[in-house]
Amino acid sequence: MSVLADIENEAGLARVTCGWRLPHLSLDFVRPYWRDAHSPAIARRDGIYEYRHYPLDPIRGDLFTPVSGIDFAGRPGEQLQWLSDVRYADEAGMNAFGADPDPTVRAQILADIEMIVDKSTTYKVIGANARTLVDTTGDAPPLGPARTPIFQVFFRQRGDEAAFRESVSALAELWAATEGVLRVRRSLFETPDMEAERAAGYPVKTHPLEMQYQAWIDLVVADEPVARRLIPPAIAPRLAQDVSAIHAYPAPAAYTFNYRGKPTLAGLRGYAACEAIRNMGAEHQKDPGLLEWMYGPVAQGGTAA
Repeated sequence: MSVLADIENEAGLARVTCGWRLPHLSLDFVRPYWRDAHSPAIARRDGIYEYRHYPLDPIRGDLFTPVSGIDFAGRPGEQLQWLSDVRYADEAGMNAFGADPDPTVRAQILADIEMIVDKSTTYKVIGANARTLVDTTGDAPPLGPARTPIFQVFFRQRGDEAAFRESVSALAELWAATEGVLRVRRSLFETPDMEAERAAGYPVKTHPLEMQYQAWIDLVVADEPVARRLIPPAIAPRLAQDVSAIHAYPAPAAYTFNYRGKPTLAGLRGYAACEAIRNMGAEHQKDPGLLEWMYGPVAQGGTAA
């Protein structure tokens, strides 16, 4: 376990949302909008412990060694394009998030879903079902283009849930102990609750059951060849009994908009401003007094770059 993992594991609940855009929209427009307009609005809401967002590139079906009976390729028209991981310290934090801001303003934030999203599913992760097993990236909080390969690996269940969760958890432990693996965070999803989403005011655009996932591993490796060793032949038969699909989506970047309960600089100003500040070495633009003057009390302690 590392200090970075310990910090993440303070979160007791998470809501993981992933999906794809409406077909007429350009991904080149959607990605910066989600990063620099939508996400800073989310980052300011009450109750968040951490908020990360990953754009996703198409599945890399050749990343792992093939296993008979497991789908690694997915279907071109069903591939995720983003993943947002919003974490809370506890149920009270999640409830505070759901109530903030007031309904009129919240409706304006949620209007982005109607404008952008074709299909999207939110998965709840409870307690130890979300666990960072290792993080030696030295990148806290991550912000910007991937320094080493990042893959968001999604799993579909075959058969019994308990056996599936045991297999995915064992695989995560194996990956965390493998040389060249820098980060492993394992999340076991609850079945999506559409009534809860409706009650929170979210437009329901969830994927059909057969397209949903039941687990996710956030994987960072030193280089891609490391991934070829992550499903050794000895575990392949058991894995195929419990898992029907393993889809590895490359994440070209990682953006952290809220860290340890406070908006980051990107959460306050948007990533484009952060990049400009970084490129110019303009440390004075991170001054806590300046940020509080610009954004109010929410900026207190929220200067992590």
